[in-house]
Amino acid sequence: MEFTRLYLDTAIFIELAEVQGEIQTLLYNLIEKQMQGGERFLCTSELALAELLVGPYRDEDDDLIQLYDNWIVEDNSWLDVRPVTREVLWSAALVRRQFKSVKLPDAIHLASAIGFECSHFLTADKRIPGQVRLKNDRWRGERFSPELSVILPTAENLRAIIESRP
Repeated sequence: MEFTRLYLDTAIFIELAEVQGEIQTLLYNLIEKQMQGGERFLCTSELALAELLVGPYRDEDDDLIQLYDNWIVEDNSWLDVRPVTREVLWSAALVRRQFKSVKLPDAIHLASAIGFECSHFLTADKRIPGQVRLKNDRWRGERFSPELSVILPTAENLRAIIESRP
């Protein structure tokens, strides 16, 4: 598998911050590899911040609120964070048309990943289809978007991603 650019879904940040274990360690190893230099390989959408803050706001966990804010807003040395644009929203509608079971926030994340030219979409959500290729890719004037491979954060997948990085 060639990993040219990797989109991190909201659940990945929750794994990083709140779930102890091998997956968390491998995710941190991936971030460390990214911080060693080169073009930013990891990306997400600003939508992730809104999704991430719900639990900490409910639990009044100021430390976790600050951590998520630092990752998404403040410290972008390892992560390319982009806004939700009108083009992304057009594409999200196409995702929902094509994959009826995909919820709007997930459709926005998938459309963002396609718009950011990601090769892979890392998510813990098993309901998201394994391959996404949009028909009628409006903002580029092409009939089909590039294919986006959806992968789960398993130890095997994370090791493959880490090993693929220079």
